[in-house]
Amino acid sequence: MIIPYSKLLRIPIILAFDIDRHGKTLVYSSNDSGILHLHVMRAKKGSEPRQITRGEDPVLMGFLSPEGDSLIYPLDNDGNELHHLYLISLEGGDPRKITEIPYRTFGCDWHPSGMEITRSFASADSCGVETINIETGESFKLMEPTPPILGVEYSHDGEWIACTMFTGIKNQQILIVNREDPSDTIVYSIREDSEEGAPSWSPDDRKLAYLSDASGNNQVVIQEFKGDEMVFLELREGEEVVGYKPLWGPRGDRVYYVVSKHSRTNAHEHPLDGERSPALPFPEGTVGSMRMSEDGEKIFFIHSSMTSPSGIYLHQIGTSSVTPLTPREFGLDLSSLVKPQSVWYESFDGRKIHGWYLPSASQDAQSPAIVYPHGGPTGQVYDGWMQGSSFQSLSQSGFAVLAPNFRGSTGYGAEFRDLNIGDLGGGDLEDVVHGAEWLRRQEEVDGSRISIMGASYGGYMTLMALGKKPDAFAAGVSLVPAVDWLEMYKLSDTSYRVFLARLLGGPPSEMEEVYRRGSPITYVSNVKSPVMIVANRNDSRCPLQPIERYIEKLVEMGHSHEFFVEEKAGHLTDFIKSEKRVQTISRAVSYLSKTLVE
Repeated sequence: MIIPYSKLLRIPIILAFDIDRHGKTLVYSSNDSGILHLHVMRAKKGSEPRQITRGEDPVLMGFLSPEGDSLIYPLDNDGNELHHLYLISLEGGDPRKITEIPYRTFGCDWHPSGMEITRSFASADSCGVETINIETGESFKLMEPTPPILGVEYSHDGEWIACTMFTGIKNQQILIVNREDPSDTIVYSIREDSEEGAPSWSPDDRKLAYLSDASGNNQVVIQEFKGDEMVFLELREGEEVVGYKPLWGPRGDRVYYVVSKHSRTNAHEHPLDGERSPALPFPEGTVGSMRMSEDGEKIFFIHSSMTSPSGIYLHQIGTSSVTPLTPREFGLDLSSLVKPQSVWYESFDGRKIHGWYLPSASQDAQSPAIVYPHGGPTGQVYDGWMQGSSFQSLSQSGFAVLAPNFRGSTGYGAEFRDLNIGDLGGGDLEDVVHGAEWLRRQEEVDGSRISIMGASYGGYMTLMALGKKPDAFAAGVSLVPAVDWLEMYKLSDTSYRVFLARLLGGPPSEMEEVYRRGSPITYVSNVKSPVMIVANRNDSRCPLQPIERYIEKLVEMGHSHEFFVEEKAGHLTDFIKSEKRVQTISRAVSYLSKTLVE
């Protein structure tokens, strides 16, 4: 039986969560009300969650105080990603704004005393680290300016803060900052061209666990703090540790981390003096972020797959089962969802490209198909619900879907991840086009009705495909795309300028031709196929102005297209508001049905 996408996309997603140190209180972000907001519940089976934030602006995450009696959350305005921080008691009452200036906020952490919080931020012309006193609201810049800093974590004694810091085209470092004297810093960087990140303190603060790709694949490194001893925890062939910070056991003699292989993930326990355990007993699919109670007896984690919506689960260490904590009743028979197929195909240079394939649920002979490149580009398509619910919605609407992990994706080694640096819309686009060729060889697919659709970098890939490979796709749907790297660089804040320079191999002053060669607007005159484009008014990542210039050129050409601009919406709005997700898929299905099916 076909499930309408309007019902599938209203199944709540769970984006992030946190627990208190005792593992008794759980707070998580969910859009079960239609808009992503924070919910709190006792961390045990059968507990009823209670929504504690409200309003039209989504709340993506919250950070519980050490004692679990209050939390901090960042909140922007109409999706502009300039965040104030708010404090709210779990007992109820109105939230209190504790910041004076809104900044793009990348990471937050509480001091162990519960008296202050520190965040990493970016403004239009600077990046840094800000510390705020919870009681007085007094704030000061612990460090500014700095390179972009993604996350911050206090040591257990509150004396040091560990950060992940961007520093170069292919370099990311662990920066340790003395809380009382920020000029006193320690840097861990294994090579000039390696990336280290996601640091986590051992219980006694004598060691750090972090991720490094110095050996070619992301793996866990155990680093002696203020020392030189360093141990790499071994992986098996085809594996890579994904970017969640490792968790420490309570005695500091073992760590827990998430391993990805072919875009499914699982978690492992790894004693420091021995080999890692078999995978913990989580269902097949994708293990998201994890948290552990201070006593080391409980692990909490987000899990989902393309056939199982996201939920928070509890694993009691030493047992062979997991327990769902958040509601699992969705009012739909999900057994009729299409089971995703893990596939490989060969690209232009002989490289094997992995992807997920979902045939049309209608099982009609010769169905239309969609190639759906992911965003990022430094990301991957997991067997998870966040992306999978969109693929399932398209499958249930009569389209076969191929979601490729093209070069530039994570999960397949550092070399593969970095292949697109300075070559955006080059080899990665060829991988996507060869995905369309793979689709044409599937007997249930009509090779004349293959389209391309994606969001963010996937929207960029859609426009690049239509312009550089105008005969490869019969139509395109481009959501919040990048269209002109040069103009985007001018419109971006400091952190995103660094991000663009990393992707394109340097700033525009050094790489102007690379920026032009990699921009869809350069090829707009070549576009043959009809295209639908959706943009958001307050998008600070893929801003509206360059997209409007692209549309102007389509109009001048008299080219068939549809264009929608969402007001009071930012880059992430379409992904986290239920009604926006339904609207986006509805528009895409309607548009592709007109251009491909009828």
